[in-house]
Amino acid sequence: MGRQSGQMSMVILDIAELIPSDHLLRKINQMISFDFIYDLVAPYYPANGRPSVDPVSMFKMLLVGYLYGIKSERRLVQEIQLNIDYRWFCGFELGEKIPDHSTFSKTRVRKWNDSSLFQQIFLEIVWCCIEQKLIDGKEMTSDGSYIPAEVSRNSWIDIEVEIEQSMLSYLDALDQELASQPGFKKPPSHTVTKKITTSTTDPECGYIHHGSKRGMGYLMEATVDCKHGIVTGVDVFPANKKENLLVLRHLEQQKKRLGLSMEKVALDRGLELLRMTGYIPAIRFPMTQVNMDFHMIRSRIHLFAQWDSPLYITV
Repeated sequence: MGRQSGQMSMVILDIAELIPSDHLLRKINQMISFDFIYDLVAPYYPANGRPSVDPVSMFKMLLVGYLYGIKSERRLVQEIQLNIDYRWFCGFELGEKIPDHSTFSKTRVRKWNDSSLFQQIFLEIVWCCIEQKLIDGKEMTSDGSYIPAEVSRNSWIDIEVEIEQSMLSYLDALDQELASQPGFKKPPSHTVTKKITTSTTDPECGYIHHGSKRGMGYLMEATVDCKHGIVTGVDVFPANKKENLLVLRHLEQQKKRLGLSMEKVALDRGLELLRMTGYIPAIRFPMTQVNMDFHMIRSRIHLFAQWDSPLYITV
């Protein structure tokens, strides 16, 4: 009968050989070089003093936590300590100690959170995906989602704010074209006082009033390239903002930053888009009293759009 001897042995190996070729982290590592992060974080680190934890390793730890749904920093450190694939991806050798969760947390909160660092890193990674032909920008989809804010009901307050009301502005190009029309006069603006609900704990959030959803939170607008399902843009607004007033600006920013063609864009229902013609295909619905209601039919429709060209609607 076989039995393990239990004796210690010395082994020389490359832990990269233990990672399967089809592993997600190996694929990411082959496609994207994260060395650009060193230049981005250089202003946040002094030239003298004790050497810091490798910022690329710190960011990769955050990425592992996001990809595998690890929301606790303590647990994230434990998982990287135990899992060879996580450890390899983050650049730690088998005998190397993983940074303590407190070091990880302080670096993230004190040095990174109050800057545009994450946005810059996100854009650089998207650029890498474009260079690797993973994103072509021909067919995109964009949608909004409400994110609850972690605030107590007791922190809700009503405040009055002054809002300037004038002609709605959707896109810079459309605004310039409209202003160049003969006889165009910009409507006069006037200021009104409006009462809004916010939170003393998180004053940047807004009140969610969408369908059956209620509470304080944010509206996140995200765009995905349909070729490989890669996110190309994310913007977050207070939840009391109107999505149909924000989505075109959200898409326009990506066209400027990334140079994407956006030949076709899939959008959610209920968005009235400028300079786009809608088409509704023939859909056979059961002739029930419920389906005869127009609003019930609309809830089953999605919009497929072409940028600056016809807007297609399908189910």
